[in-house]
Amino acid sequence: MSWVTCPHCGFTQLPAAECFKCHKRLDRRPSREAAPAAAPSDPGITSRAARPYLILLGALALLVISGVVVWNRRGPAPVAEASRDVAAAPATWALDLTGRWEGKGATSLPGTPPRPALREVFVETDRSGAIVAAGVTLTDPGRGGAGAGYLSVPDGARRVRDAAAALAASPHGASLSLEFVPIPPWMPAKERTWRAVEGARRSPDETTYLLLEAVEPKDVIQAGLNASGFLSWLYLAGDYAQGRGSDQLSRVIHPGPESGLRGFRNIVWDLSGAADFVGLQVPATISQPAGTADRIVLRRK
Repeated sequence: MSWVTCPHCGFTQLPAAECFKCHKRLDRRPSREAAPAAAPSDPGITSRAARPYLILLGALALLVISGVVVWNRRGPAPVAEASRDVAAAPATWALDLTGRWEGKGATSLPGTPPRPALREVFVETDRSGAIVAAGVTLTDPGRGGAGAGYLSVPDGARRVRDAAAALAASPHGASLSLEFVPIPPWMPAKERTWRAVEGARRSPDETTYLLLEAVEPKDVIQAGLNASGFLSWLYLAGDYAQGRGSDQLSRVIHPGPESGLRGFRNIVWDLSGAADFVGLQVPATISQPAGTADRIVLRRK
């Protein structure tokens, strides 16, 4: 088999339908004028003339075969290694962060002399680490204390509707079941009467939000109910009781949207922190109520 030269780009190659370089069609038919001149008269001469081409083609074939053998020996190794790596790869790591994270610490409140107090903090999270509840309590022995918090529930609309209906039947105060308000042990445990400070409408079905306050002679206890499922509470006792009859929740409850353990700020009374997922703990800072900022480590219970 003789070599051919592409008439378009001059590339020399084995006979083919089109040029390997410029991909234009090759005309393999010999020209009429060149045919008589190309035909040798002596078969021996033809055999001797074709011998170098046969040797060249044989060497080329041997080179191709050697390359294929070398490729087959070396090529599969990286593929096999990659297959082993894929097989050995562990499953995607997923940490279940569902739980309640708690912490407490002694603090010193300003005064003459400074007096000791106790801060307690909790944060509740779902599986992904999103914060669904949080709370802070300050116990100031002999002076009272303060606390605030919030949680998310799926039946917020029902709670608002039931409370609004009870208040509509008793405008001056009604006994409501607000079990989500965690009254501390240093406040009297009793059945309380609640009245609406904000949000009441003519019809319970039109009510979407209620700010409630317990009818108390000294302490201030407030609860917020929202049809979206956001519930909140606040209690101020002893020397901390102030702001009765007005909204005190908004200034202490301010969780950001999509608050999560990865990093949060200003959830309840300037509570901020970030999770240590290796040690499963949350170093947090709390700067209110009263006193300077304290560092508390929250651990999952």
